[in-house]
Amino acid sequence: MARKEMPDESSGLNRSRREWIESTVYLRAEGFEVAGALFHLQDHEQVSENEVKKRLAKYRGGEK
Repeated sequence: MARKEMPDESSGLNRSRREWIESTVYLRAEGFEVAGALFHLQDHEQVSENEVKKRLAKYRGGEK
């Protein structure tokens, strides 16, 4: 039986890609950085705050 990934409840906010791009001040980032970090997601797809921050750090070159 395949294991389903459960959403991380401790990850804080869950927002759509579009909502994260619009909340760049909250992330202390530029809009193009957030859009670049989340480029592979659909506009309506939900993603957690921790995931956004992790992808943003990787996009900025801080994490390999």
